[in-house]
Amino acid sequence: MAYNQFRYTVQLNMENQRCVVIGGGNVALRKTTSLLKAGANVTVIAPVILPAIVALQRNFPALTLCQRNYEKGDVAHAFLVIAATDNRNVNKAVARDATQNHCLLNVADDPDAGNFSVAGTYESGNLLFSVATGGNPRLTHLLLEDLRQQYGDDMVTFAAFLDEQRETVKQLLPGSQARQEFWRNTLTNQLLQLVKKGQLQQAKEIIIHAVNRIGAEP
Repeated sequence: MAYNQFRYTVQLNMENQRCVVIGGGNVALRKTTSLLKAGANVTVIAPVILPAIVALQRNFPALTLCQRNYEKGDVAHAFLVIAATDNRNVNKAVARDATQNHCLLNVADDPDAGNFSVAGTYESGNLLFSVATGGNPRLTHLLLEDLRQQYGDDMVTFAAFLDEQRETVKQLLPGSQARQEFWRNTLTNQLLQLVKKGQLQQAKEIIIHAVNRIGAEP
């Protein structure tokens, strides 16, 4: 039975997790930036490191830079490892060591050598969309651009508004089953279509009216 090697999609809690990025170029820059924004402790190891990576230290004290060649043992205690050099032999050595140490591993120039891949993402506010196309970067880019156009600033505002209302509903309806039923009946596809059409305020008012009805019930 044929199957996609990277079919099980997860979101990881990277807070204070030790990560090692081998490489100092543009790929390493993208990977390092994403990991730091997720709260990880990141060590970058490379003989040459882009100034843009060095500049990240101003905003991310959890970034450590080691300007030298990769050495065996550098990934021994890492939770996640990214091999992002332009030297295939170095990447192979990193992959071998990371596999022996049971690390999560991504190899930039040979995805099949690792045990996870990173989907293309569109993130704005509380919204995060991930797109994986089986290794077709152009299709991934087009789909992400389509998502950006479909779900713009109004949807981001609506998602933040819903988070606030969820807290209110938790106080009014202590039971999880009652809350699930409320949102199933209130937050509908029709509401999302209103937001997409630019009728954000009308969608908000429908939610507010429904929440107020809970508060008015004896």
